[in-house]
Amino acid sequence: MRRAARRRMTIWIASAHVLASAGVAAAAVALSGGSGDSRAFSLSLAAAAAKPPPVVDGVRRVYVGSPHSPRLSQALSRGATTTTALPATAGARAVDVASYQHPHGAGINWGQVARAGYRFAFVKASEGNYYGNPYFATDLAQAKAAGLFVTGYHFAIPNLSSGASQADFAVKHTRYAADGRTMPLALDIEYNPYGATCYGLTAARMVAWISAFTAEARRLTGQPTIIYTTADWWRSCTGDNAGFRSDPLWVAAYGRNSPPMPSGWRQWTFWQYTSNARVPGIAAKVDVSYFGRAVLQLLDPGAQRSLVGTAIRLQVGSLNAAAGQPPVYTAAGLPPGLSIRASGLIVGTVAASATGVHAVTVTALTPLGVTGSVSFTWTVPGPALPSK
Repeated sequence: MRRAARRRMTIWIASAHVLASAGVAAAAVALSGGSGDSRAFSLSLAAAAAKPPPVVDGVRRVYVGSPHSPRLSQALSRGATTTTALPATAGARAVDVASYQHPHGAGINWGQVARAGYRFAFVKASEGNYYGNPYFATDLAQAKAAGLFVTGYHFAIPNLSSGASQADFAVKHTRYAADGRTMPLALDIEYNPYGATCYGLTAARMVAWISAFTAEARRLTGQPTIIYTTADWWRSCTGDNAGFRSDPLWVAAYGRNSPPMPSGWRQWTFWQYTSNARVPGIAAKVDVSYFGRAVLQLLDPGAQRSLVGTAIRLQVGSLNAAAGQPPVYTAAGLPPGLSIRASGLIVGTVAASATGVHAVTVTALTPLGVTGSVSFTWTVPGPALPSK
């Protein structure tokens, strides 16, 4: 592409992001071709988004409505909507949406997304310490209701505030709660849309920032953090740090049959290979990822609390099952009276001897021989003391 054409494309993309994240409600009505009660809810969300992009540290944050930085989005747009030779370890697909996927307030039909075969949804929740996606709560709830596994992600701006404070901001905005269908919170750490690639931080300071974010997110949610990045950015801005291998990797790369890996990870959990996909139910082009079946990702069902005599049916979920690779489960530490089936369903009736707090660990094994586990507490209160 010639330089002038490339410059026009960059300007067009920036303008589209501004319209998606900062248009006015009146413009949304005009551009949609009319009005009507059927669009009232969409227009109310568009109105919530109808304010200029925030100006922070003298910089207008025009990309808040975009899923990712313009540099990465343009690179991914050159990727095919499907890879030519899909790796054997690639499973079901995931979509990644932000305000940009709601042009003029258009809603997303998550039922259509699910019927098209997509099993996972990432929804941009927040950016820096200044932006919350007004469509986040609706998209997350509707995607989950359609049967997708879901989570929110936070776009990091490390030169504005600490990693811990941005983790606090993200968790507060997502209202994160483990429920067996919500994946761990994701951190989008990549090219700076507003300045120097590495935000002016040294590799050591960047690693410290990421460590602070992931530690605070784990403290607040009890979960590891899914890290979204590219091998190129990770090498340039963390010095190829290998200290985050315990966090699931969501890697972005296009035009390859397998993505280059950032240092420290042997396998990817998600691989985003295009930003140019057309997905039924979503009006705008969308980023799409594959789930990697070479890893096992169990979902925390959250802390449990049951009275003696309660009949229990609790399913421990895995992303692998959604990708057509159901694991076989075992469990240790269950309250007396309960057992787990090979499918991950915990059943039984809480026994009288079960009072106390139980540390439960569920372990699973996939057909590929990959193992994983998740731990949570199960509290069984004792009998209430008689009132005096």
